[in-house]
Amino acid sequence: MSLHADFVIKNANIRTMDEKNPVCSALAVWNGTILGAGDFGDFATVIGPDTKIADLTGKTVLPGFNDNHSHPIAYAFNLMNVDLTGTKSLDEFFGRLRERAAETPAGEWVVGFAYDEGLFAEGREPSIEEMDAALPNHPLLVFRACLHVALANSRAMALAGYTPETPDPPGGEIVRKDGKFTGRLCERAYGPVKELVPGPNANSLMKSMKRLCGMYNSFGITSTTEMGLLDGFDDEWAFWDRVLKENCLTVRIASYHLDFSYRKLRDFNMPMPFGDDLFRFQGRKIILDGGGGSGTARMSEPNLHDGKCGILYHDQETLDEIVWEAHSRGLQISAHGIGDVAIEMLLDAYKKAQERLPRPDARHRIEHCSFCYPPLADRVVREGVLPLLNPGFLYYFGDTHIRNYGEARVSQEFPFRSLLDGGAVVGIGSDAPVTVLSPNEILYGAIARKSLSGVSCGEKERVRAHEALRAYTATGAYMTFDERRKGTLKAGKLADIVVTDIDPAAVDDEPERVLEMKVERTILGGKTVFER
Repeated sequence: MSLHADFVIKNANIRTMDEKNPVCSALAVWNGTILGAGDFGDFATVIGPDTKIADLTGKTVLPGFNDNHSHPIAYAFNLMNVDLTGTKSLDEFFGRLRERAAETPAGEWVVGFAYDEGLFAEGREPSIEEMDAALPNHPLLVFRACLHVALANSRAMALAGYTPETPDPPGGEIVRKDGKFTGRLCERAYGPVKELVPGPNANSLMKSMKRLCGMYNSFGITSTTEMGLLDGFDDEWAFWDRVLKENCLTVRIASYHLDFSYRKLRDFNMPMPFGDDLFRFQGRKIILDGGGGSGTARMSEPNLHDGKCGILYHDQETLDEIVWEAHSRGLQISAHGIGDVAIEMLLDAYKKAQERLPRPDARHRIEHCSFCYPPLADRVVREGVLPLLNPGFLYYFGDTHIRNYGEARVSQEFPFRSLLDGGAVVGIGSDAPVTVLSPNEILYGAIARKSLSGVSCGEKERVRAHEALRAYTATGAYMTFDERRKGTLKAGKLADIVVTDIDPAAVDDEPERVLEMKVERTILGGKTVFER
């Protein structure tokens, strides 16, 4: 094995995210790790006859992007179904579903994902009568972009055993109007329908995961998290085992587990964290409330969509028990909390657990941490909880959120600036497949806080471009206890690198430029996994 560098990058604008050496022009890589970052002349002694020299002619080099909240398995499932992303009318919505129905035998399921009625010209979801008429011979299940709401036609609901007398399940709502089904199923109410959809063929799912890894890499993403499936996945352990054996994973994954999967791991006495730099069972995932786009987040004041305050999955006592069980086992907890009521409940549960058993570096997280109003933001900082924000939601769903909650509340949603100024460690992520994987809109949402239509979503909570970039790289590593291995371009760290055509840390005066950013090359552990 040669002790010379495998390759050296020169003539680059390198943003290392290392505070002691923030910008340089060259770096060297050997055996999957970074030898150093500095000037090209610094590496004369490690350049051998086989060392490759990459002259980047001023292009920007960054640590690999860390999308610290996504759902790879759910996304891989979705890629086998009908993609409704960006549909702008009911005609287009039903057109895509009819295309799939035309090639699907009668009686078999048609499943779609990622619709957003806020983009429809009609400004509403389809009625159950419209769904029945459009697909009369197939049971239909369609997931909203947020994954907190699904639509089902009458055939699907009948197969699930839903009758007018069926009560709402705990943590869910079967939406009715004048006593009749609308086809809208909120939170846990769509579980009985989804359970009837046949699982994917293992080989097809593997192909889908390989395709998805390529998608992550094409956006410069070298690390992400698996934030779980709402209703579990019986073969999740075996699935990841096969993914790793077939060497198709080209993005590092820290996996957090919801109730079903977590109980299986616990019953097998599987320690967590368990794994390596490529894949690791990381910790416990909890869901407490609904979503902002669907209007099901648990808020202290009613939403403007239906006058309701949202849905809770657990009461405080049950939540306290769930948190304590994982905390007392030494696990990191990742908990979904969007509404202000849910965030306060999570903070209370974390505080009680810490008082019973102090763990100074637990790094418990609140995922989304959306409507984290000033008193709650102060507690997040004071109590050492890690907020994971999704500023890309402001771009994709800001208009819908304003319709649901009004401008005043949305102006305080994802309070990035307030949290940073208070001293919080803030990470960011896409929540894909709720949104697409592209980092452009995530960074833009943090820097500009404007919606797809250009409406402001609260400029006081804007952050500087380099702050957003740090949250998407170095802080992402910290969120999963990986700061010693990745997140900065520094000697000894994993050589996870992305090359971009513009410098996303220099767009403060023209944030729209980041929307046009292109990834030129993605490197994972010193090996190129994507190149334009």
